[in-house]
Amino acid sequence: MDNFEQQQQQVKIALARVQIPAGIIVRAWSEEDFLAIQRLSSAEGWTSPVRRPADSLRAWQSSWPTLVAQKDDAVVGFVRAITDCAITMYIAELLVDQHMRGAGIGRTLLETCHQLYPTTRLDLLAADGSRSFYEACGYRVLHDGMRKSYV
Repeated sequence: MDNFEQQQQQVKIALARVQIPAGIIVRAWSEEDFLAIQRLSSAEGWTSPVRRPADSLRAWQSSWPTLVAQKDDAVVGFVRAITDCAITMYIAELLVDQHMRGAGIGRTLLETCHQLYPTTRLDLLAADGSRSFYEACGYRVLHDGMRKSYV
């Protein structure tokens, strides 16, 4: 079994413990999903996947869990996380198509990440506009986060 098949199996086991919105499929991402990730990111005003596609693709290839939510044949959301598998998981990116928000897709992606590594805490940076979503999902605000960008 290759790495992709192992990841898909892990996701299948985790999803057994998650409530999934009707008509939505959650699965491990594949490189064929990158164009959809770029499209969703661009629609949100996130520039890195379009302006720095090679770096963004490498980030997706180097991260796990990396999941997409699909409705019919279209990717309608994604999450890219990084974890030590025991204590901490950092949610690097979470995005749901603006027309699909409110359907539980973002919550499902986060919960699936947590079920993959149930002993981890989930840490993230949130834009002001998404703070109420994360609070509704049970996250609390920490005021000591920092960031320095080099590019």
